[in-house]
Amino acid sequence: MASEPVARAVAEEVARWGGMRQTGVSLRYMTEFGARPTERNLLLSAQFLHKELPIRIARRALDLDSLPFGLSHKPAVLKVRDWYLDSFRDIRYFPEVSNQDDELAFTQMIKMIRVRHTNVVPTMALGVQQLKKDLGGTKAFPSGINEIHQFLDRFYMSRIGIRMLIGKHTQH
Repeated sequence: MASEPVARAVAEEVARWGGMRQTGVSLRYMTEFGARPTERNLLLSAQFLHKELPIRIARRALDLDSLPFGLSHKPAVLKVRDWYLDSFRDIRYFPEVSNQDDELAFTQMIKMIRVRHTNVVPTMALGVQQLKKDLGGTKAFPSGINEIHQFLDRFYMSRIGIRMLIGKHTQH
């Protein structure tokens, strides 16, 4: 169990990184990376991901903390948020990527992150089911349900983007 100062420091770091601007990645960039990237390109890719992934992951963790109807406090949603916080910590505390050995270690670490997040979609669905149950079964949600749908759409689109970036780097 993390101590309170450590938890507070991580929360402050997540808030700081979550407020940063993420870098758009074009399809052209993804294809130009090439089917067989050079060692230099792999190093540049790892350095880019080392800076970019914490921003994207922090944003998702912050989003998960501010959902309507108490959805943020459902056990399944808290589990997903913890996965994002763990992944944020893993990347932020990974040393600077400056050579091929660093790149290989970084690649192994982000592969583990991808595995950690495998069950995000069904776990979020479980969280929504937990909320429905608390609101009185499967009846229609109260007004404002669109807010949850919009959140989930954005959340899943961002998740796809993160997985594409990791997948593109780790396929080599």
